[in-house]
Amino acid sequence: MKQVITIFICIWSLSISVVKAQSIEVDYLSKPLNEILVEWREQYNLQFSFNDALLANYKISIKQSFKSTDEALKTILKGLPLDFEKNDEVYIIFPLKKEKKPKHYTLVGKIIEKGSGEPLPFSHIMANGQQSVTDIKGVFSFNFSDDSVYQIKASHLGCYILDTTLVAGNGHTLVLNPSAVGIKEVVVTNNIVEKATQIGEESGLTSLNHHIANYLPGNGDNSVFNLLRLQPGILAAGEQPNDLIIWGGPEGTSRVTFDGFTIWGLKNFNDNISAVNPYMAKNIEVHKGGYGASNDDVVGGIVRITGKNGSTIKPGVNLFLNNQTLNGMVELPMNKKSSLMLAFRQTYYNLFGSEDIEYPNNMMIGSDNITETPAYDFRDFNVKYSLQGDNGDLFYMSMLYGADNFELDVDRQFKRENKQGQEVDTNVNHEQEEDNKQIGSTVFYGKTWSNGHSSSLKASYSALKSNYSLRREDSSARRNVNLVKRDDNAQNDVSEVSVNWENNLLAGEKQTITVGLEWINNDLVLTEDSFGIEYINLSERANRLALYVQDRFRINQRLSLTAGLRYNHSFFVNKVYFDPRLSLSFRASGNIKLNASWGRYHQFVVKSSIDDEDGNYLYTWTLADNDEVPVLSSTHYVLGGAYTRQKFLFSIDTYFKENDGLTRFIRYRQNDFIFYGDSRSYGVDLYVKQDFKGHSIWASYSLGKTEEHFSYFEEDGYRRSSQDQRHEVKVAGLFNIGSFHLSASYIYGSGFPFFKSFQDYVNQRYTEPNYNRLDASLVYRLSSQKFSGEVGISVLNVTDVYNIKYNQFSRIPKDQTNSVFINSEAVPFTPLLYLKLSF
Repeated sequence: MKQVITIFICIWSLSISVVKAQSIEVDYLSKPLNEILVEWREQYNLQFSFNDALLANYKISIKQSFKSTDEALKTILKGLPLDFEKNDEVYIIFPLKKEKKPKHYTLVGKIIEKGSGEPLPFSHIMANGQQSVTDIKGVFSFNFSDDSVYQIKASHLGCYILDTTLVAGNGHTLVLNPSAVGIKEVVVTNNIVEKATQIGEESGLTSLNHHIANYLPGNGDNSVFNLLRLQPGILAAGEQPNDLIIWGGPEGTSRVTFDGFTIWGLKNFNDNISAVNPYMAKNIEVHKGGYGASNDDVVGGIVRITGKNGSTIKPGVNLFLNNQTLNGMVELPMNKKSSLMLAFRQTYYNLFGSEDIEYPNNMMIGSDNITETPAYDFRDFNVKYSLQGDNGDLFYMSMLYGADNFELDVDRQFKRENKQGQEVDTNVNHEQEEDNKQIGSTVFYGKTWSNGHSSSLKASYSALKSNYSLRREDSSARRNVNLVKRDDNAQNDVSEVSVNWENNLLAGEKQTITVGLEWINNDLVLTEDSFGIEYINLSERANRLALYVQDRFRINQRLSLTAGLRYNHSFFVNKVYFDPRLSLSFRASGNIKLNASWGRYHQFVVKSSIDDEDGNYLYTWTLADNDEVPVLSSTHYVLGGAYTRQKFLFSIDTYFKENDGLTRFIRYRQNDFIFYGDSRSYGVDLYVKQDFKGHSIWASYSLGKTEEHFSYFEEDGYRRSSQDQRHEVKVAGLFNIGSFHLSASYIYGSGFPFFKSFQDYVNQRYTEPNYNRLDASLVYRLSSQKFSGEVGISVLNVTDVYNIKYNQFSRIPKDQTNSVFINSEAVPFTPLLYLKLSF
């Protein structure tokens, strides 16, 4: 009995102690946590394991009762970076394990050209399968998670592709070897070369290799635009010297920029002298349509030419002499980071002779005796200073001045029957002159930040000053009097000042956001008089503010989306315009890529045509005021795709564009009329290119239709526009045989409507002459220890086919119903010799 009682007392005592151990009373004021646990250990016979120094940092203030130790610990540790667990009879206090967030790595660097140190803008670079394009500074940037070593593949048109490995960080420099190098700089490599063209990376985008442009037929002074005219979607058959017509857009709706400022006039002689000196050109991008929100405010295409920055390694002198012009460029490294470039071109004799004036055979009337005295001269000057930072920063100042003057003096003698039926000797003197001056300058600073973001600030000025005069005088031998039939003078000046601030932000591994703000000021002067009586005297100034946001988002490895919005506030018309734009790119496989884009566009500086009763066209720049001249608006729909292999490319682009707000001034019987209209263009471009053994051949076919509608049409509906051409075929080849380069190009166009007069245009009476032109070139490369160079011969229009130019006729009335047509700018059989030296 005593044993039973003893066992019962022990069990009762143990249960009482357990109950007491689980019931905890606390009353503390700013007491260190380590001291509290030591007190509990002594008071409640508990066991703890903890870091004494760590827990001493936490002061506890609490007064409360707890039913258990677990409840007490949970309450006291709440809000602290601590937790506990019970292992057997021991409470273990430990710091909370922080969730390991993914590490973010940034890869920033720049791509330059070997031999010159030139940054290579718009180069393609791939890092661990993620693709990007360098900016105008040649800088690339990536964001990665949990990956600090990257397999890199970098390429630029005209340079060998580079495969390498990089680690995360800033300040990387990738050096690409140009494919065209002199004998003294032989590069032995088994890497393939990005040859002539890149098409299909984005909707309507074509990137062109400036290295190969000099080897195309032509005299070299127009190599940039010789290359452009061989691309699908750019009208070549009309040999348009004043503008580029892209995807059927009306004149003045496409824009060419050089180093950030606008080239307002591409006036040149026989397509052989362009507004951009080839020595200064580095990269060419063509946006035919469907482009993003960060681009200029036009409704047509955009050609963006980036100029060279100059060598920072060694000074150089380049001389170019042909049978028309003298061209020279000097590169002066100022230090290891900056360079100064100077370039000058000048015609050294009158390029026009009477033998260059031709008449369409079916347009000659009677037995006129015509004497022509044409004259043409051209000159331009470029200067550019650039400074490159080690981290990819770029500062440059670029300036251009160009001037050309064309004069035509025509004396025409013929017999005219008077009212009495007698033949009278009559003389008509026609004097025509056009003078153009192009001015442009840009100051640019681009900054690349350590986190991969980039910012740029650009201020640009550009202007075109044009003067046009026409005087026509009739004289009769019988009456011995001179009768002035026309005495017209016109001045058209257009200028633009713009300041652009742009930021590119890396928003994670898959997203890049572009935000930009731009202020634009346009000045316009338009004066016209006839017989000394001024009937137009216009001087206007317009300001507008543009804000754009664009988000490039890679949804997955195959699909990417670019969405943008451009906001324009025109203070001149006091109206706000919103232009949303959207594009998709889908890589169906490693070789096939599909693109689609849609967008709204507006244009505030427009080019209006002035048509006279003789059928002559005169284009003038005007500011859209939504009164007499509407703001141009357009909608683009573009769908395309490309198939690429290592040395093969096939692409297709389809498009539909609608333009609204066209303005046309009609002068008929000494009265001026203003008419408004719209147009639409649609078609398809096919392009195929094959590179093999150092050679390259490409061909393109464009099928298109451009229609317009104006209120003065006698019948409702659309008619063919003057720039409408149904078919155009282009073939070109470049062949490298040792030190020799052979090239040839052929262009066929089905013709555009040619109207003999305005009345014929109204009644849609036109001819449609086809266009054929074959050009060929042979270049021999020179090289020695002291210099390198080339000797070349080009032949334009090898078969001497007579071709009609788009809107480049002077129509001289013979009587009330007939006119003589003078094609003053056609390209006949033209051999061109040149010598090019580099020191």
